[in-house]
Amino acid sequence: MDEREELLAAACEENSISMEDLAEQYGPESFGNHEAVDRIYVTEATWSEHIASHPAILLDAEAYEMAVKVSELMAELYNRMSAKD
Repeated sequence: MDEREELLAAACEENSISMEDLAEQYGPESFGNHEAVDRIYVTEATWSEHIASHPAILLDAEAYEMAVKVSELMAELYNRMSAKD
């Protein structure tokens, strides 16, 4: 069992539901998917405002490049998940 499968099993156990019920509650076009999209948006906005644009990051070119990559990956994740909404 890989890490993703372990996390899925733990989510089912925590919520006392089956994998099918988990997919229904959090799959495409569900409120759970919408919730994930919102959390990605809030996290990316916080990241951009408070970390990627922090003067300590801006002063370090390599750190800034890393911060930009994180922002880009979050934007990709947002686009992927919001396409399911």
